[in-house]
Amino acid sequence: MEQSITPEVIQARRTESLDAPDILKLVTATTDKLFGRVNVVNIIEKSNLAVTLVNSANKVVAHAAFFDYPNITGVDQASWDTWLKSKYDCDKATPLNSLFMNYFVAKPDFAYGCAVEIIRTVFNAVPFLHYIFLAVPRSVETGAALTEVFKPMSYKESFTGKLNCEVQVCHRHEHCPKLHIRPARVEDHDDLMPIFNRQNDVLTSMYGNFFLAELIEAQDSENKCLVADVNGTAVGFMSICSQMEARILNRCFDLEPFNRLQKTADIGEEPDDPINESPEIIHKLSEEHLVQRCPTPPHGPCSAFCIQLFCIDEKYEMRSIDFLPAAFAQFPDRDYCVLTMPHLVSEFPLLQAFIRVTPKRHSTLSQELYVYHRWGLIESFNVRPCISSDSDAIRKVIKKLKASDKILMDVEQYNRARRDPDGTELQVFVAECIGQVVGAAVLRREEDIEYIRSHYSIEDFVYFNHHQREEHAHLHHLILNPVFQQYSKHFLKEVLRLAHKSCLYYPVFPVYASGSVTKNHSVVTSLNDLVPIAARRQIIYPVKELGGNAPSERILQEKEAFALNHLNRKLTLEPKVVINARIVVVGASDVGISFLETFVFCPHLRFNNLTLVSPQGLPGQTAPDKLVNSCLPSSMCYDDDIYANMSLRTWINVVKGSMTAIDRTNKILKVSGGFGVPYDYLVICTGQQFQVPAPTGADISTLVTTSEVPRPRTAVYRGMLPDNVFTVNSHGDCAKVVKWVNNYFLNSQGKALVYGCTLEAFTFVQGLLSAGIPADRLVMVQPPPPVPSCFNNIDIEEATDQALQASGVEVHVGYVLAEWNDGKYDSNLSCATFTSENKPLRVDCQAFFCFQEKRVDFQAFKAINDSCLVFDGRLVVDANFRTNDPFIRAAGPLTKYQRRYHAESWSHANFNSREVGDELARSMLALFDPTLEGFMPGPVSEEEDKLVPLYKKPKMVSAVLPGGYHYLHVGKPGLNIPLDSLMVQPEYGRELLTGNAKEAESGPGYFRLHVNQYRSVETITCYSKKSLDTTNLKCLYGIHERYLNNLLQRFDEGLIQDFYSFFQESWCLAVFHDRFNDFREEIRELLVNKPSDDVLSLEEKVRKMIDEDLVLSKDQRRNLSDNYVSSPAKKAIEQRLLSFLSYNGYHLPMYAKPGMV
Repeated sequence: MEQSITPEVIQARRTESLDAPDILKLVTATTDKLFGRVNVVNIIEKSNLAVTLVNSANKVVAHAAFFDYPNITGVDQASWDTWLKSKYDCDKATPLNSLFMNYFVAKPDFAYGCAVEIIRTVFNAVPFLHYIFLAVPRSVETGAALTEVFKPMSYKESFTGKLNCEVQVCHRHEHCPKLHIRPARVEDHDDLMPIFNRQNDVLTSMYGNFFLAELIEAQDSENKCLVADVNGTAVGFMSICSQMEARILNRCFDLEPFNRLQKTADIGEEPDDPINESPEIIHKLSEEHLVQRCPTPPHGPCSAFCIQLFCIDEKYEMRSIDFLPAAFAQFPDRDYCVLTMPHLVSEFPLLQAFIRVTPKRHSTLSQELYVYHRWGLIESFNVRPCISSDSDAIRKVIKKLKASDKILMDVEQYNRARRDPDGTELQVFVAECIGQVVGAAVLRREEDIEYIRSHYSIEDFVYFNHHQREEHAHLHHLILNPVFQQYSKHFLKEVLRLAHKSCLYYPVFPVYASGSVTKNHSVVTSLNDLVPIAARRQIIYPVKELGGNAPSERILQEKEAFALNHLNRKLTLEPKVVINARIVVVGASDVGISFLETFVFCPHLRFNNLTLVSPQGLPGQTAPDKLVNSCLPSSMCYDDDIYANMSLRTWINVVKGSMTAIDRTNKILKVSGGFGVPYDYLVICTGQQFQVPAPTGADISTLVTTSEVPRPRTAVYRGMLPDNVFTVNSHGDCAKVVKWVNNYFLNSQGKALVYGCTLEAFTFVQGLLSAGIPADRLVMVQPPPPVPSCFNNIDIEEATDQALQASGVEVHVGYVLAEWNDGKYDSNLSCATFTSENKPLRVDCQAFFCFQEKRVDFQAFKAINDSCLVFDGRLVVDANFRTNDPFIRAAGPLTKYQRRYHAESWSHANFNSREVGDELARSMLALFDPTLEGFMPGPVSEEEDKLVPLYKKPKMVSAVLPGGYHYLHVGKPGLNIPLDSLMVQPEYGRELLTGNAKEAESGPGYFRLHVNQYRSVETITCYSKKSLDTTNLKCLYGIHERYLNNLLQRFDEGLIQDFYSFFQESWCLAVFHDRFNDFREEIRELLVNKPSDDVLSLEEKVRKMIDEDLVLSKDQRRNLSDNYVSSPAKKAIEQRLLSFLSYNGYHLPMYAKPGMV
């Protein structure tokens, strides 16, 4: 009786490094003979495409790795095609259409089925692929499974030698053949309608059940219909038309790189319009003209046809490009095929061959435009090293580029010496089509590997141990004719292969960067194919104290900040999910920037239509100015270096202006200046701003007191403002004030009045002093102070008041604004009057700066309210950031929760803005990211639906206060409760103090730690004359005191007299490492996980004891400690610690390791 084998349900996915142990279990003796003994992780890391098959239990049943070169000893990866064609009859095989299977393992019972499924998956994933080769060592059997899939190749008649291996081949047509395309017939209607109805029934409802038959029957010389035929059954349909409005498309889209859809030169002739830099990248990188464009000539006859209707069975959609040759054959006189589609429609496989055209600024056409050129049908795209005779061809290709001179200098240097004068390796490659150069790439060896590894999260994409130093390359220039943009990623893949590189890096510098660093790079046309790499937070080292134990100079060197983009071999065949939805963010607040950051740094997604609307544009676009930056407190979410490291301008569009109205019906955001910004999803993050307070109108000549004056109807002044009344809400405002002070105020004799008792007011006073304004020309008038104060710390309040007095600034406390210019309007303010509970005050002033209270901007309020969004003092949202419009989200201090949550005191303002923005982005990613399907939380219960989310990251602020004192406060997010009230609570914990705030000038400074009842740091407050290592100190938040070298015990024993010096000791540097929190999570997992199924974890033991008795006795604690010491967890934790220090040794060389002593 034959034994039946239960069929396995398998799924194909890309291989991950974590699959390596399971893959090794499938290795047999035959595997080693066929492929050699290899490092599986290295295979996964270096392959262009690695595919794993898993069963329903997510167990690996097969794996294969595909490379763009063979694993044949003695065959150079850069010249395998020459070697192969000299031995075998395979003249049609090229690097574009070929891959090599360099590794394969599978469960023996399913090997053949797995091999076939993997081959089919690879052919579907790589549309241009036609051949998969397998190199078999002589006298080695491939095994039954591979023998069925791969067939021996015939040798060339001219070859008579012997080889130490045999190359076998697998053809596309055997597994995933090209589709047969033919003219449509009316009889195809019955085959096609089920496909149409599965995908969309709109056409049927609009035009009737027989619209398709009528469309096919109505074909003429201008309208054609094509079908894909598989065994006599129509599985796909395309309707094309030669009549189209090219003028409208030219008005709305930048079609100059495509000759405005007019007739182009033949491939062998010089094109009329050589390559320009990518318009999409230009529009996002800068508003400057990077290209010297000629005036647009009059339009000639259109040379394009359009796709009007397209559908295909999901089973065959990866072969959609097979329609294109037949489509162009219908209109032999047309050069371009164009297709438009709504923004919210996901990109389908056909569009992977098309090029998205960049919309022109302020275009409101609600469609995306894609273009395909006839030359794209020519599958003759060859990349090779540059030779001297290419110089003229490259010059013609790049003659309109701004950086053309630098590119030509690099090409000449390469042809002359193959390296720079300083010895740096230089490589230049050209792309050609039918012998004509259509692109070029210039790269050098990457010399700053240590800096990149230590400053950027590159290890999220690369295992450095598997890449040799010489395999890293730095991309300087890459230019490719837009017509061949579909081959852009293949161009990069070939550059890596021919250059013997595995990793490619490309920097983008900020607009203010010095010419010495920017002149060596040009805007690359393949930037969309690269992955942006997030920067890492750096430790501030006490370099002098560390001496020889400090990190190397390669890591500590100061470089001009830049954004890093990357590509490696395993990313060359991994497509990004393209999202064309128009997502408009209003407000460049920390929340808005965090939202954009999260979207931009999703490596597998590409958002084409992210737009920021802000009055001052994108922050961080001007050169850092220490004075300007010190005029306002910092939330410590972002700074100039972080903005430069992100380079959001590369990926988003920026509209300078303010929101004036929202047309929810047509989904258009009206912006100051009179134009509209269309959106599919609107995200409002405008926050709150300081407003000019409305004067009470009290006449101080009557000696009226504040309590006797009726409050004005509105708290915000709505009339005409004098020219010298300012509100300062951003660094852009600060820059304008500093410029005004230097140009006008310092040359006059009047006084500047700062009104407010907020942290911003105190910081701004110091900023004006630093700008050179004498203290006797400054007046600070503080309204009645709120409870708690902006410091919520009596020590800091008294020290700040003392510093203000010492600086000579005139200070008045408890005053309310009564009138300007004694109630008479003038274009310039000359005096202001105030009332108090005692005597009134009159101040002659030449400038008035308002820092009284932040409120929702009136213009934003009017736009929100007029569009019928629910506004209840602030914009109302639910727990998932949704307003009453499903297409409008909001977050930040602008918002408040719905009343049904009964959480009036809680809002986003209570939390870290960067974390709120990140959560906002993640809540919306579910709308776009297909990888999140199945991972999103299910429906919540009615009780859970009434809960507002709580966030974990601390609220932080740093500032320079009067007297030049540096202030830092890091605290638990939550309600703003007076410190005195908090400290009397029994579960408050402990307060640890060193230094004295009033003696901070002569002493080390004031340092306060609040350690909560769980012995973790919950609040950090610093006040010092010396600059603070804020990047380090903020890392103390949430850390248990035992991590901090037994902080409480040492403090109680009097061993810590100064926290500043204590936290600068070398033992503490690991705590400041950006991966330390990940290490803590790993330790927690070790304590949570069971050592074995029948043994309780340490956490479970603790929970069991607490369930029995809420308070653990000393004996129970001792018992737990003994259990831990004797458990495997202790050794595992020690091993994790050593691994952490070893893996991050380039950052932490000051720690001793086993064997050093």
